[in-house]
Order: sequence, then C-alpha cells, then structure tokens
Amino acid sequence: MGGSLENRARLLLAVVSAVRNAVSPQFCVAVKLNSADFQRGGFDANDAKQVIQWLNEQQIDLLELSGGSYEAPAMQGEARDGRTLAREAYFLEMAGELASVARMPVMVTGGIRRLAIVEQVLDSGIAMAGIGTAMAIEPHLVKHWREGRNSHPQLPPIQWKRKPLAALASMAVVKFQLHRLSRGLKPRPQVSALWALIRDQVYIARRTRQYKKAMTS
Repeated sequence: MGGSLENRARLLLAVVSAVRNAVSPQFCVAVKLNSADFQRGGFDANDAKQVIQWLNEQQIDLLELSGGSYEAPAMQGEARDGRTLAREAYFLEMAGELASVARMPVMVTGGIRRLAIVEQVLDSGIAMAGIGTAMAIEPHLVKHWREGRNSHPQLPPIQWKRKPLAALASMAVVKFQLHRLSRGLKPRPQVSALWALIRDQVYIARRTRQYKKAMTS
C-alpha cells in the first residue's frame, strides 16, 4: 500500500487491531516503529509522530522506537557520519520528542551497550532502554553492571564495502549468538560474519520453502 502516510499506515493499524482483538486483555501488545529511515524523501520524525498519534487510539502496552535501514544501519548503533555521540542511543533526542506525544510507555533501541547510556535514556523520561544485542554477546551484562563493572560488549565491526550486506551480516551474527544461548551454549562473538550470514540465509530459505508448502496444502 503506497501513497499517503495514512494509506501506508493502514496495514500497521489493522494488524494491531486484529492482534488486540485476538488476545486477552491481560496480554501485552507492543509495536516496533521506525522513527526515521535516514533516506532522502523517506520516513521521517514527522511521519513517525503522526503514526504514533494514530497508535494512541489503539490499545498498545509498549512502543519501541528504532531507526535506520539496511543502507544506513543505525539500528546497530552505526551513524552514517560516524559521530561518536551518535553510536549509542543515536536518536535519543528524536525519541524524546516522539515519546512526548505517545500515550503508551516508550522503549528506545539501537546499539545501546553502556550503562551510562541506559541511564541517560531513562533520565530523559523514556520508560525502557533496549539492550538486546549487548545481552546476546554478554548474557550477564546487567549483573556485571550491578557489580560495578564497566562492561560494554560489542561485536567486531564488519567493514564490508556493501553496507546493506554488512548490515545483514551483523544481524546474522547476533542471531547466531541468540541461537547458541537458546541451546545453553555460550556466545561466540568472534564467529565469521560471512559464515553466519550464509548460515542464516540457508535457514531463511529452508523456512520459506516450508511456509510455501504449508500455504499451498
């Protein structure tokens, strides 16, 4: 669905409404919204603010704000211009502005891995800071912070020329860590990014074939 912002938001709003109608009132329903894709003429903060206002009319328990795209992978804490301040909680100021119009609790994600940044997020009035990637690398990260350790786990950077491919590889490496954790194994952050990407694409292809087979039957 293209065209106006209202038309493009129809699918999101319809899905949220259908999910809420299908679950119990006690079931938490969350929405992850791209605050900006950092593409010329693309989805920006003003668009996000309008979508949040529409979401205010839905029964939502949490709104997660992220951002970026495969060509500008800010969701991994990487800024296009490489500014140090933009590496963690890279759009905190923008998220604060968006949270001011949200009636539901807001969570910020995007490469956060330091306790100081988490505290900055919470002090800004935002309800939660997402640290999923950091905890995939170091599952005991919060415990370390409580013990006073200055832990800030980070995956080795992937310096491939093709940024969309590098972004896919970064996510594949994170998913590899999560898969290991689900099996009771320790993370392996030094895994080959190329191997993790190939493994992930093979898995996706297999699951896609299974899905198509199920749909046709």
